[in-house]
Amino acid sequence: MKKPLPKIYLAYGALFIATAIWGVATSVIKLTLNDISLFSFLFYRYLVVCVIMLPIVFIEIKRNPIDFRDLPNLILLGLFGQSCIILIFVGIKYTSSIDAAILSVIGSVITLSAGHYFYHEKISRPLKIGIATALAGTIFVMLEPAITAKGFNVSTSLRVLGNFIVILYNFSFAAYIILSKRVMGQNSDNLKKTSKLLHIEPMKKAYSPLLHTGLTFYVALVTIIPFFLLESFGYLGNSTVHTSNFGITAISGIIYMAVFSSILAYYFFEWGLKNSHVFDTAIFGYLTPLFTLPASFLLLGERATAVVIIGAGIILIGVLIAEKHKA
Repeated sequence: MKKPLPKIYLAYGALFIATAIWGVATSVIKLTLNDISLFSFLFYRYLVVCVIMLPIVFIEIKRNPIDFRDLPNLILLGLFGQSCIILIFVGIKYTSSIDAAILSVIGSVITLSAGHYFYHEKISRPLKIGIATALAGTIFVMLEPAITAKGFNVSTSLRVLGNFIVILYNFSFAAYIILSKRVMGQNSDNLKKTSKLLHIEPMKKAYSPLLHTGLTFYVALVTIIPFFLLESFGYLGNSTVHTSNFGITAISGIIYMAVFSSILAYYFFEWGLKNSHVFDTAIFGYLTPLFTLPASFLLLGERATAVVIIGAGIILIGVLIAEKHKA
């Protein structure tokens, strides 16, 4: 009789799937924004998600009722994890998917630092080597196209602004990862001290990845509605509120971002996070360009050069070193 796979390997598989989905999502977002306005895209994405998740969240709440004293923490989780996705949508609108991919490396570094500080996750020398290798590979892959901006039709100042907004999103997602651990009942002394300093009350109960992830989608929908209404009345640029205006690109983008990038990716990510370490999520984050680059070629016409292929191989080697020799 075969032994079942250790849960840690299943967690790695879950994180890998989430990384793959989100790696493709960058190109999907940029392509879809050519066919639908920004806040219409976000509104319909989360509307679809919330309709699908309603029976699931209802069942989970019946199984594990929410302590109302935990609502501020769950709302905060939703703001960092979902509402702040507005930042990445705005950023990608003004920058390239290539720039967004290289800036995701910053998110991995922030996450590693946060895991080390809040959860005392040891970063061994081989792990540092693996991380440095993956970082070098990512920079190697992205350096040439990110600097030349060949074929990019946005001004330099707007592109810099887009890059800055993407960086802000990476900070918010790192905060989301730490808060997710906290919501699932995985605390630490440093996290308790920081929460107390910020006047964030401790959690009264622990919640499953399915429940707290589902609730964050509703937080996002509520926070996006005001922007959607402002856009629909012309205060935030052109609008595509009427669904009759949607082409196949818009519909496909909404479905991908709702079903795959929201429901499936976040569930896999949260389950993987629960059964692994914070630094695991950071290491898998380095794999994002391996999925972004082919998606950019297929959807946006960006071509991978020999430099890109070599760099992608370096990234993969770095991740393998880190995962094999981590503490």
